[in-house]
Amino acid sequence: MVISARNIVHSAFYLAVALLCTAIFFILLRAQYLAAVQIMVYMGAVVVLILFALMLTRTAVGQNTNISSKQTVFAAIVSFLLFAALSIVFNTTDIAAGANVSGIKIISIKDFSNILFSKYALPFEAASILLLAALVGSVVLAVRDRQDDEEIKNGNDKKI
Repeated sequence: MVISARNIVHSAFYLAVALLCTAIFFILLRAQYLAAVQIMVYMGAVVVLILFALMLTRTAVGQNTNISSKQTVFAAIVSFLLFAALSIVFNTTDIAAGANVSGIKIISIKDFSNILFSKYALPFEAASILLLAALVGSVVLAVRDRQDDEEIKNGNDKKI
């Protein structure tokens, strides 16, 4: 649905649903931290970033786009071949005897978050400041472009 939706905003919402379903799979696999990261990072950040990009570029949201392409047949063939190759690999591999996981130390989400916010607090905050600067920069550029468009529309274009 993400690829075949004709409206790009609907595509973004279908992507959010697909990412939520992935988080539900992580919960079923008892990987709660990965589920939380999936929801916060991918649903909370990536989908919102896509929607901000749509709003800031002033894409015609209501228009339906043509989704047909010259590469549709090629993409279908490659998808089928990839599916066939993965099916062969999964059917010929003995997954139960493949890995020895007895030496892996499993820590709780509480211990992981304590490590993340104590030992790795500086890189975590540096990444948040970088993302905030990128967001402010994109808003400034969008406002500047909008003001330039209004000046050109009013006939007050600047000669450089």
